[in-house]
Amino acid sequence: MRWLLPVLCVWLMAWPAAAQDGLHDRPVLVLDPGFHTAPIRRADVDEAGRFAVTASEDRNVRLFDAADGRLLRTLRLPTGPGNVGKAYAVAISPDASLVAAGGWTNAAARGGHPIYLFDRKSGALVQRLDGLPDVVNHLAFSPDGRFLAASLWGANGVRVYDRDADWAEVFADQDYGDSSYGAAFTKDGRLATTSDDGRIRLYGPGPAFAKRAEITAPDGARPFGLAFRPQGDRLAVGYEDTTAVSLLDTTTLTPRQVPDTADLTGGNLSKIAWSADGETLFAGGSYPLSGRSEVIAWAEAGTGARRALPASANTIMSLAPLPAGDLLVAATDPYLARLATDGTSLWTLGPPQANFRAVSAGALNVSADGTVVDFGYEPSGANPARFDLAALDLTLDPTADDRTAKPRHDGLPVENWFDHTRPTLDGEPLPLQPHEISRSLAIHPAGDRFVLGADWSLRAFDDTGTELWQRPAPGVTWAVNVTGDGRLVVAAYGDGTLRWHAMGDGRELLALFPLQDRKNWVAWTPEGYYAATPGAHGVLRWHVNRGWDEAPEAIPVENVAGLRRPDVLPLVLQELDVVRALGLAQFAADRRAIVRATGASIAPGARLHVLAMGVSDYGDAARHLRLSYAHKDALDVASALASTQGGDFGLYAKVNRHVLRDGEVSKVAMLRALDSMRGRMAKGEGRDVAVVHFSGHGALVDGSLYLLPHEVDASSPSMIEATALPVGMLRDKIAKLAEHGRVLVLLDACRTGGVTGDDVDFGLDARSLRSQLARANVTVLTSSTAEEDSIEREVWQNGAFTEAFLDALNAADHDRNGLISVSDLAGYVALHVPELTEGAHRPDVDQNFTGELFVSGS
Repeated sequence: MRWLLPVLCVWLMAWPAAAQDGLHDRPVLVLDPGFHTAPIRRADVDEAGRFAVTASEDRNVRLFDAADGRLLRTLRLPTGPGNVGKAYAVAISPDASLVAAGGWTNAAARGGHPIYLFDRKSGALVQRLDGLPDVVNHLAFSPDGRFLAASLWGANGVRVYDRDADWAEVFADQDYGDSSYGAAFTKDGRLATTSDDGRIRLYGPGPAFAKRAEITAPDGARPFGLAFRPQGDRLAVGYEDTTAVSLLDTTTLTPRQVPDTADLTGGNLSKIAWSADGETLFAGGSYPLSGRSEVIAWAEAGTGARRALPASANTIMSLAPLPAGDLLVAATDPYLARLATDGTSLWTLGPPQANFRAVSAGALNVSADGTVVDFGYEPSGANPARFDLAALDLTLDPTADDRTAKPRHDGLPVENWFDHTRPTLDGEPLPLQPHEISRSLAIHPAGDRFVLGADWSLRAFDDTGTELWQRPAPGVTWAVNVTGDGRLVVAAYGDGTLRWHAMGDGRELLALFPLQDRKNWVAWTPEGYYAATPGAHGVLRWHVNRGWDEAPEAIPVENVAGLRRPDVLPLVLQELDVVRALGLAQFAADRRAIVRATGASIAPGARLHVLAMGVSDYGDAARHLRLSYAHKDALDVASALASTQGGDFGLYAKVNRHVLRDGEVSKVAMLRALDSMRGRMAKGEGRDVAVVHFSGHGALVDGSLYLLPHEVDASSPSMIEATALPVGMLRDKIAKLAEHGRVLVLLDACRTGGVTGDDVDFGLDARSLRSQLARANVTVLTSSTAEEDSIEREVWQNGAFTEAFLDALNAADHDRNGLISVSDLAGYVALHVPELTEGAHRPDVDQNFTGELFVSGS
């Protein structure tokens, strides 16, 4: 595959020379739409209010111009599997020279969870501070920029680093009972911290940071954010478990007058900030619980009148004062805004992606083959859209139709699957991670499996509750669906992506990122083959680690020649394998190139000729022979072969399809159709393939076999002989076809139970057919023996033999080469027809040629 070499060479050059313990050792795909795609955990500003920095779970730290919100730089953390690289904490030095970032940086081989120091101007990683035993929750520089404090997850306390000692650790207090989320300095160098152990601690000044005071938080159990008033006389503290806010003396931590929060109920006001002049106290968090979150502002240094400033739609995570009384607000939406003193927004940055929250009730609808998906850009499926992968087309406000279906929620006793930590099957708990919430459910069309979407995972279970597989989720799995053909799982994630997974093992096959502008999108495979609208170029990038001591790079996928392959994407869903999809796409591209170069109207290569005949209605003279789905069998076989085996991506340059149903299936019409097929095959230079399919009744009269067309007179043996098609005549026509190529004969000619006549058996014996039709270049598959009744079922909308054949086009590729051979097909039908009919049908085969026949659909 010479066409793969340029791509592989680029990747190889991008890999670091040595293995990176704990980091991704190869390029990984990331999204960079110019703003965060996951919750912002912290934000900060420099002393002059020129720059704003943010840290996000999307593993990026971003630097903005605080005046207008313009993105200046993206700082990337070294990343690895799972959570490694998620940024939970960020701080900018007062002089704006350094940006400190931390979080789930997990460098076990390097001493825990390091803090990274970046040069603000160049973006270079200038230093790594090691030795931290757990995740960094919060970072804060002292007002003079000398000290950097870090609050840690778990009972690990606080650490302080000194710039004048080359950022060595100069202080640590590990005597904490739980996680610390808050740290703040006074101008004279004192340090205060909060902890989930319910304690507020005061140290200082540095570099010794001796403990000066420690109290139990007076107004809540879980103190979180805190901030010193610029004048240094008051410390404000917010809580995670209440809307109360404490004001404390900065020397003794003695409580002072409490800000008015008496009628603020629900949620919390856990994030705290003072205005630059110290006259206004700000607090925000998850208050209120519904609608837009608000920033509460108290005048008179926190003791005066209260007002509310509307902010984000979700939990506020950081408040940072700016000059002239403005306020920077960051939230989990993700959301970043600069609010003026009157609460108006001077600029706002919101989510660049669709918001799939609360769509589990059925707003994620998918077509049977997974190529069409309906979703909403806003929560609960609002602002609906449709993406057609085959056409690479995004449609807004699509017309309701039956192309897509909702996820199935019935058929298995799955309970507590929506917004619950203990989902169950038949009363038994299903495994999730501790504290993980189940968000979405889809039951497989067969009713024997189901998929559960949760906060951090996507999981499949069988009908006994045994876990079949689980995959990490790139965000909350807000919705899942299983395609009607049972082959694919489609999930809507919190990072704004829709992703297609193989139902068999959960492998990700394809992803789609629709931008919030409702015009642009990018779709890609995990290997980097992609398609994108012009407005989405640069959004998809290769993240490349350069080790623990260098900042990673993010290289746009379009910089790698050959990865833009829109023709490959739908084929990946068809084949469940990117290599096979690439092969088919390349085959199709070469075929089109020949047509363009030669000016021909038909592409070179073998052609497939299909004659499908089905009789359900036998007319007035043979009403007792009526079937339910034989006419549909013929249409379904012809349609399946025409749609999957020809055109750009099929095995054949062209599919010639001829369907005869019910009244069209006369003896004369059958013979004419066979003659017409022979004429077309004669032009194929022996490379063409013919499929002759008959679904209906057969008869045995005086030892001779017949196929029964519409309007057959079944009143007597002689009338059958006069009006039916002798299998001997069919044999002669088949032999003529075989002179020009291979012929596959599919005969589903069973009897209707209890229908017999004098000297007539309404059914065709497989062994008799084999002896009649057997010859070189002809393979015959028959449905049953003469003694076996025809079996059709409403759930299939087909006969058993046809149902197995249609399934085989998707599932008979035993050697996984993307093609179905004659042996694959015969083996699959022989195995699955008895399964479908509980042993009532025993198909037979007479195979007289080998080789590949069809492109596999899976």
